[in-house]
Amino acid sequence: MKTIIATIVLGLVLAVTTPAQTSTVHQQFVQTVYDSVALLYGQDEAGGMKMTCTATAYEQLADKTGYRFVSAAHCVAGKSDREQKANKYYITTDELGAKTFFNATLIEAGDKSVGDDFAIFEVKTPKVFLVTPLGTSKSLKVGDKVINVASPFGLGKQYFEGYISEAKLDRPPLDAGMVTWTDVMLVEIGAAGGSSGSAIVSEDQHAIVGFLVGTTNTTIGAICIPVDKFKVFEQAVKAGTYKKSKASEEFSEGQN
Repeated sequence: MKTIIATIVLGLVLAVTTPAQTSTVHQQFVQTVYDSVALLYGQDEAGGMKMTCTATAYEQLADKTGYRFVSAAHCVAGKSDREQKANKYYITTDELGAKTFFNATLIEAGDKSVGDDFAIFEVKTPKVFLVTPLGTSKSLKVGDKVINVASPFGLGKQYFEGYISEAKLDRPPLDAGMVTWTDVMLVEIGAAGGSSGSAIVSEDQHAIVGFLVGTTNTTIGAICIPVDKFKVFEQAVKAGTYKKSKASEEFSEGQN
C-alpha cells in the first residue's frame, strides 16, 4: 500500500512540475540556437557589405580562440578555390543598433555538383558564441519537430518552428541550376532568400539534423540536406582529403 501511495504522490508531483520544467528547458534550447546563429556577409571591391546567407556556430576551436561556422556553398562566389578563398567574408550576430562584424575565413566550400552544398568558415574572436552541436539525421522520422533561426529576405534573425515532412525524398536529384541537391529531405518551416545555410535543429536531439538550402517555390516546405552528409564532408575537410570533382561554378545571386 505504501508503494502504491508513493507512486501516486510521485505522479502528482511530476504532473505539477513537468510543464514548467519543460517550458524552461525549451526556452533555454531556443536561446542557445538563437545565440549560435550569425548572418554571413560578403564584401565587394568597392567595400560594400551585402548579406548573403545564414551561418551557425557548430564547434569551438580547440585552442578556444574562435569558432567554426557552417553555411551553404552556393553562398560563396567564385569559380575556383582560389577565387572563393580570396573573397572577404564577415559574420555578425545581428544585434540591435550598430552591427559588429567579425572576419570569417573560408576553410572550404563544397562541390555543389555532387550535392555538397556546404561552406565552413573559421572566425577568430574573443567574443563568446554559443554552439549548436551536430546531431544525426539517421533516426529522423516524418513529423519530428524542428526549429530554425535564419534571416529570410535579410530581415534579421527570425525564429521558426516546423517538422520533417519527408525524411528522404525518393526522387531524382533536384536541379537548382548551378547546384545539384541529392539525398535531401523536406521540412515544413518558414524560409525565403537569406535562409540558405541555416541549421535545422531537432527538438528531441537539441542538435543540428540538417541544413536549409532552398525552397520549392510553393508552400510545401524547404529543401534541406541531412547533417550526416555534412559530417562526411567536414571529416574529409579536417583530414585534408576533400577533393572536388570539378571547380565550383560561380554562384548566381538571388538564388535562395
